[in-house]
Amino acid sequence: MLVREDILTPKERVMALLTGKPLDRIICMPIVTTNTAQLIGKTVKEFQLDGKVMAEAHLAAFKKFGYDLIYLFTNCSYVAEAMGAELDYSENEPANCEVPIINSRDDLSKIKVAEKNDGQLPVYYEALEILNKEVGDQVFISVCFSGPVSTAATLRGVEAFARDTYSDPELCHTLLRMATDSCKNLIREIVRYGAMPIILEPIASGSLFSPKMFDKIAFPYIKELVDLSHELQALVPLHICGKTHKIIDKMTDTGSDVISIDKCDLTIAREKVAGRALILGNIDPANELLFGPVEEIEKVCVEAIDTMKGYTPAFILSTGCETGNKVPFEHIQAMLDVARSHGLYEYKEGE
Repeated sequence: MLVREDILTPKERVMALLTGKPLDRIICMPIVTTNTAQLIGKTVKEFQLDGKVMAEAHLAAFKKFGYDLIYLFTNCSYVAEAMGAELDYSENEPANCEVPIINSRDDLSKIKVAEKNDGQLPVYYEALEILNKEVGDQVFISVCFSGPVSTAATLRGVEAFARDTYSDPELCHTLLRMATDSCKNLIREIVRYGAMPIILEPIASGSLFSPKMFDKIAFPYIKELVDLSHELQALVPLHICGKTHKIIDKMTDTGSDVISIDKCDLTIAREKVAGRALILGNIDPANELLFGPVEEIEKVCVEAIDTMKGYTPAFILSTGCETGNKVPFEHIQAMLDVARSHGLYEYKEGE
């Protein structure tokens, strides 16, 4: 495999895409997050609680791989934490909420709409300041956060929240309203730092929600976040884990600029998104990227590029979800190598 050195910087490459100018290669944005801590000898816990550690870890990873977007992300519960939930932090796993804070309506007084400096949100701002200073001229930076459904489900407990969608929809919508307003406050700060907000909705997956329930519970609140991002003149991707082939058209209807997919066939995604948004995905981090070998990773990446050839506005080669701590770094490198070989475009410097 002949790997060509990049001609454009990641930021130049993405800007070229957005302005209709030539690219040197396909854009490649593997979702590399907390596992970057390993590169600087820090724990996941340190990464989640210290903005300097988060920034230093991402700087090391960006220097190593040169991918096209930096994703700041710690765990799926940090917005809920900022609203009042208590998280359990272990040394080398993302924090999680073991005990829901909302066990009845009486518990609503225990939570609030998160403001910009609640919980661990300032950790992200510190990391953004450092990254903007060090590599902001070279690469775009994003902040990923759990959206209204996943945040509400964390506060209530996933099973209880799922039951409530039928037995107590009023409680569901109360939590969703508070979670949405919390996410809006975070989006305002993310954009203020010049970063891209990325909405994550693992609980709204087609594996858990029917299309009808997605319309009722998830869609209107996600759309509010998309609309706010656009009002702030920010692009906003929407990522939903798991199976999304039955809701990918609805994901696109939210107006999200990028549809980030996990377990959704690219042919189906291409047909249902139909040029309305960029498609990002969907190399499996729990199979090919975890187990390899490199030759298999190269094979599935080439197949993805070929399947999406000619798709407009663009296909972005990425993982279907974040890369876990056990994913070998050489497997991440294999994705970038495919982008810099099979994903090359004809390009003359100065174009």
